[in-house]
Amino acid sequence: MRKTLMYSAAVAALGLPTLASAQSTGSIDAETDIVVSGKRATGINGIEIPDTPKAKAVLTQEFIAHRVPGQSILDTINQIPGVNFTNSDPYGASGGQLRIRGFDGARVSLTFDGIPLNDSGNYAIYSNQQLDPELIEQVNVNFGTTDVDSPTASASGGTVNYRSLTPTDTMGATAIYSHGTYDMNRVFGLFNTGVFTAFGTKAWFSASKESYDQYRGYGSLDKKQFNGKLYQPLGSNGDFISIAGHYNENRNSSYSNPSLANIRSVLGTSVVPSTIGTATPYTLSLSKSQYDALYNNTSSAFLYDASCSLPSASGVNGTSQSDKSACSNVAATAINPSNTGNVRLNSRITLTRKLTLTFDGAYSFTRANGGGSSVLAESNANATNAAGTAAASGVYSYQFQRLGAGTASGVDINGDGDTLDYVRVYSPSNTRTQRFTAIANLRYEFDADNAVRFAYTWDRARHRQTGEMSLLDATGQPYNVFSAIDGVSDYAVVDAAGNVLQKRNRLSYAILHQLSGEYRGSFLNEKLKVALGVRAPFFRRNLTNYCYTIPGSTSDAYCTSQTAAQVAANATTATYGLPYNNRVKTYNAVLPNVGLTYAITPHLSTFASYSKGFSAPRTDNLYAFDDVKIKPTGAVKPEKTDTVDLGLRYTTALIQAQVAGWYTYYDNRIISTTTELEGGGTLTTDRNVGAVKSKGVDASIGIAPVQHLSVYGFGSFIDARLQSDVINPTTGLVTANTAGKFVVETPKWQYGGRMQVDFDPIAIGLQVKHVGRRYATDVNDVIAPGYTTVDLDTRIGLKQLGLPQTYFQLNVANLFNERYFSNLTTGTDSTSTTRYTFGSPRTFVASIHFGF
Repeated sequence: MRKTLMYSAAVAALGLPTLASAQSTGSIDAETDIVVSGKRATGINGIEIPDTPKAKAVLTQEFIAHRVPGQSILDTINQIPGVNFTNSDPYGASGGQLRIRGFDGARVSLTFDGIPLNDSGNYAIYSNQQLDPELIEQVNVNFGTTDVDSPTASASGGTVNYRSLTPTDTMGATAIYSHGTYDMNRVFGLFNTGVFTAFGTKAWFSASKESYDQYRGYGSLDKKQFNGKLYQPLGSNGDFISIAGHYNENRNSSYSNPSLANIRSVLGTSVVPSTIGTATPYTLSLSKSQYDALYNNTSSAFLYDASCSLPSASGVNGTSQSDKSACSNVAATAINPSNTGNVRLNSRITLTRKLTLTFDGAYSFTRANGGGSSVLAESNANATNAAGTAAASGVYSYQFQRLGAGTASGVDINGDGDTLDYVRVYSPSNTRTQRFTAIANLRYEFDADNAVRFAYTWDRARHRQTGEMSLLDATGQPYNVFSAIDGVSDYAVVDAAGNVLQKRNRLSYAILHQLSGEYRGSFLNEKLKVALGVRAPFFRRNLTNYCYTIPGSTSDAYCTSQTAAQVAANATTATYGLPYNNRVKTYNAVLPNVGLTYAITPHLSTFASYSKGFSAPRTDNLYAFDDVKIKPTGAVKPEKTDTVDLGLRYTTALIQAQVAGWYTYYDNRIISTTTELEGGGTLTTDRNVGAVKSKGVDASIGIAPVQHLSVYGFGSFIDARLQSDVINPTTGLVTANTAGKFVVETPKWQYGGRMQVDFDPIAIGLQVKHVGRRYATDVNDVIAPGYTTVDLDTRIGLKQLGLPQTYFQLNVANLFNERYFSNLTTGTDSTSTTRYTFGSPRTFVASIHFGF
């Protein structure tokens, strides 16, 4: 345990490089050999501040291992200033929302061993699909900037990069069992082969399985993961080749969360006023009793039903059965299943004494959806083309003549011999992605103080999005969590032509070609270090829509077996855009970045950087129009940012500290409005709102004053404001008074820290985080109040029993049971259906960690 507290002293004494302070192998190589050649980063509590020109922070396995076992790595970085991650549950398998300096997760590039993890369609980050934390060597955060070879279409807010462990030279194994509140059970196993060939080959393999119940409502969460890595050193100068694989499978039930209207209905207008405006913003500040009354409310308005019964399952020929009021709010279809995985290659090869080649490559795949159900009218006459009639109420909005397929008056879906029924079906939005990535760096070192590198980055994602519908059983359960994704089956809903009914059917290719270059130099006897870089990304979106475009809809399309003439004969569907192939959208940019560090004294340095960022419009939202029949008056333009950082660092064996001031100017800021859908999914649409100006200060300090004590503290201030109102491009009228308003979901103040006491064999850690109030609407008329959470972790080692690598660990999350709202689904104003996620209650987790 002692080495945990003295880690920084050991690093300083041995002069060990911080090898993974960047994302790709090429960036790691460049930073290790040039920028940190004279001054090494030190760590307190497993938190490091690399001495690089860019504002960065690093967490190592030393810190990660003290967190709740299995927790998302994005929750772990919550102790870095400027970062705010709100988790959907205490164990991390339900996902969450990330903000860095006011940037949402879709503007932050997330990479794993240099490989991009953001969704290729909407750039979203899925925090519940990340690598098991026991396998993460370290995670680092770039604030407001990227490395020059970053393979990303949206990183105006910076990057989060984590790297997997390198196999050990000696054979060993780790086994962990954890049990916690809400019947949480998790097992994890890791086996290191040690060196097993004369060439130094070594490897590790791991597996984990976790399950637990929701902390509120009905449903369970199950997760399993398999990983492996083979590492081959090449020679004795640091060259290597590594091949790794990862597979993750989640089967999640979603939480249902209250809207402001739901809260008002439970607590009354004396607590939540009927009328809310920007002149008198409303703060959702509830007393303990009010919060508990809301939390314990069992209304189906914001709690999914445990079970249901479908009337259509007991069909009677000649009579009408209706599911319109049945199973619309059941936990069985409020799910988020996902299968994700990748194969990664990392390598470094010294070509000559001065010339080094690095190459990273990967293949990754995704199969996922967000659940959900819809009601179909079996007959065309009762479908939504008869909108406004009693029969049409509650039927899928875009059904029209789909079931009849232009050849029949309808389809008997439930098999009772008539077409009089209204049948609820499973209708998720399925996504399948296959992605290839390659990053090649060639670095030439002129001498010990000067080097250049050139990089080429290629990223190609095949994004297949469909919306197959399938039958539910009598209790509202889907037969297959991925519906009829693999084609016609016994449970697929088919139209009169025999084709699977779909709510969307499209194919996208998101392609990046990027050229970049960088110079790194050291001057004035290594006191001044400079990095000059530029990256030139060329983004191409190749879009194919096999269905008719519904104006303004990003998630639904009109997929039908009807002829074009039959579609045109209906007044509503005649306005839809025709199917198309290979519609191309391109976005290009030249993005410079400049940085320097200057050593004022051996322990005190200053740093400064400037970088230009870029965020292309989300691919999914390009399907809301077709550029032929449906032409938006104001298409969403790429967002560009200019970010400047200026700061001081102080690092010794006992103290490390950093303070940085920063300023970001947004051009064509994109605002995303999120609406929660049945089944826990969301629909996001984009719009430009002009310029945004953001500024702030980030600070942290770590101290190890005595052998048995280490203390870390951090704080951040952010001021991020929109400069313009939202204007209707057609009428020129103001649609939202956003000028001068604070960016949503962004706390102005954050602060906290961690203290760890270590008296071998016992170690106790306590960490705290305060998150200031956040606006839930663009016009700032609703405010989620600030909150403070405290987490505790305790270890007891068993070295005295002859088990030096075995220990018990107890984690308590939200130690004082703080009542607060975590995730926010934001909207334009208080009339929007924004949702407020209950923060996880106090949670206990006990683990036994065996090391062999």
